[in-house]
Amino acid sequence: PIPLCAFASHDSNLNVPQIKPECFYLTRSGCNINPADSDSLYDVITVLRCLFLKENNLRAWANLLTLQEANPKELNPELADRAKKVTGLICGTFKLGEEFCKELVFDICTRLDVNSFEIPLGRTSATVQGIFTVACMVEHNCIPTGHRCFNSDMSITVRSAYGAEEGDAVSICYTDSLWPTAARRENLIYSKDFLCTCDRCQDETENETFMSAIRCIKCPGYFLAENPLDCEGKWICNECGTASPPGYSEMAYSKVASAIAKIEEEGLTPESCEKFIKTYSKVLHPNHAHMLDVKFSLLNLLGHSEGNTMSQLTEAQLLLKESLARTFLEMASKILPGISRLKGTALFELYLCMQQRGIRAVNAPAMNLSPPEVLGILQNAYEHLMECIECLQYEPSHQAEGQLCSRAREEQMQMILLMNSVKANIAQ
Repeated sequence: PIPLCAFASHDSNLNVPQIKPECFYLTRSGCNINPADSDSLYDVITVLRCLFLKENNLRAWANLLTLQEANPKELNPELADRAKKVTGLICGTFKLGEEFCKELVFDICTRLDVNSFEIPLGRTSATVQGIFTVACMVEHNCIPTGHRCFNSDMSITVRSAYGAEEGDAVSICYTDSLWPTAARRENLIYSKDFLCTCDRCQDETENETFMSAIRCIKCPGYFLAENPLDCEGKWICNECGTASPPGYSEMAYSKVASAIAKIEEEGLTPESCEKFIKTYSKVLHPNHAHMLDVKFSLLNLLGHSEGNTMSQLTEAQLLLKESLARTFLEMASKILPGISRLKGTALFELYLCMQQRGIRAVNAPAMNLSPPEVLGILQNAYEHLMECIECLQYEPSHQAEGQLCSRAREEQMQMILLMNSVKANIAQ
């Protein structure tokens, strides 16, 4: 057997549950392993930990086998190649072929892929994959009825996003809700091995969001997919009925994606975002996914970047920020009904706009607003803040949205004091 690594060589660490499976199999294999040899080593460790359950935790092994299995004949080629690579390492390189047949190892690899959740760690942009035997049974829908969050202990909580009743179907979105139909379906076939045919995917307007719409080359209308489920189908203008040139939608999507990548590489600024929006509004619908991507960046830059703090924003910038926040609230109402991180974040940004107007009115008598009018502005801001807290109250504190909720609660106390001050002024 090969020697143990520095961590496992200590007796106190050898039986640590997290590392015991890979230590057991890899030291026995006699292979000299260099972590830089293969990008699949982390995948190998995960699969080894699952295979270890077969003889050491029958209940957990039985639960693992209840997960949805993938059809090898219909499996996405990239997923199949990764599973074959891991299978080759385990059964060949690590000499475990006599203990675990290739078919079993391949099956475990693909079950993990199609049933796993991507879990954000919060402290960094890194993510890990996790398997939850109950939560993975919740169905997918591109307009979900459920809301999920990952807790600090990496457990998962799924709750109704809005007043569901007993017997109602619960669904979550397995992909990015702000992606257009073609991108969502491509991601799902790659990561989950199925093509979505939900109502949103079948609707060329994506529930009136127009997140895939591209401006017509002959009139002010927009090209929409005649059949969104046919990736090679025609795109027809919703105004004049003109068919787009073959491949036009894919070309436009790719070209704009490259433009976004370029401004991101150069460093996003309010000016670069506004220039992008002005330029590509000639090509894309205002709510196209690419436009929303840049608009969300602009929403967060205004009020939160150097030289563009809330107190430094001009009235025009304040109006723009408010308009952007309302845009995302509208999008959330159509694709993420009920509580959602998108809605909660947009509500906080809208609150900041209303709050800033109230503060300026308090500090600038020249605005000629009466104390009751100022109070009305502050109360409006407070209402948005409370709705934000309601949306984000379940977000764990280690995630950005959980931290935003904590900040919102602090802002709540400050707003109460400010409104009480204005009320006292009115009473005088």
